[in-house]
Amino acid sequence: MSFSALVANETKLQVYEMKQYWFETVSSLVMMCAVFAGLFYGVKSFTTPGDGATSLDGLVFGFLLWIFALSAYSSITKSLVEDNQKGFLEQLFLCPQGITQLMLARALVEMLWSMVFVTLLAWITMALTGNWIDLNFFYFYLLMFISSLSLIGLGFIVCGLALNFKKVGTVAALFNIAFMGLVAIDALPLNVFTLLPFTAGASLSRDILLQNEPLNLTHLAIVATNSVVYLTVGIYLFRRLVKRAKRLNLIGQY
Repeated sequence: MSFSALVANETKLQVYEMKQYWFETVSSLVMMCAVFAGLFYGVKSFTTPGDGATSLDGLVFGFLLWIFALSAYSSITKSLVEDNQKGFLEQLFLCPQGITQLMLARALVEMLWSMVFVTLLAWITMALTGNWIDLNFFYFYLLMFISSLSLIGLGFIVCGLALNFKKVGTVAALFNIAFMGLVAIDALPLNVFTLLPFTAGASLSRDILLQNEPLNLTHLAIVATNSVVYLTVGIYLFRRLVKRAKRLNLIGQY
């Protein structure tokens, strides 16, 4: 089975689950819109007329970055943790392409769905609030795809921990909170925060899409390098943790 076949199968599974659990799909979108609307009007009530538009544009854009970061990180962690709890984990390890490629295929499919979800969320929230941003979705998703690879690397590490320790809910909750800071930190030009995952990509996307600055190829190279390093380290640690789980016979324990 090729990697493309894995992607096709995971796409079919994603579509089936969305149709089967349509209420969850719709309610997730409605809940996110409600959360953002409350946040938007709360911030708007404290902004002054002079700087209100800029602050609210940044809020809308930051919210979209946060949602995409959460989706990228949970693209593999959510499915593996759920399969671990349900007792399906051993079947995943029977995949001919290996568990790593299966997780990568799931991450790719989940990110493609996230692009659709974030696009819908962007239009709905901007329509609800009346605060429209001229957003170039091509540049947005290109930068998000490159920078989110670092979060997938983090996801691999958490998956490896889940195989060995079964419950990692506290770690996942901490990451969800930490992502709020990651999307807000100014990591460009090169500084100590650039070493953190996703921060450089978030900063570069703000520079290009909100401040209309030209694409800086040096900054793009920094984002790509950051993502490759985190993804490589994440996969390496995941494979080491998988070997430990197999050695201790933890795969079949739930």
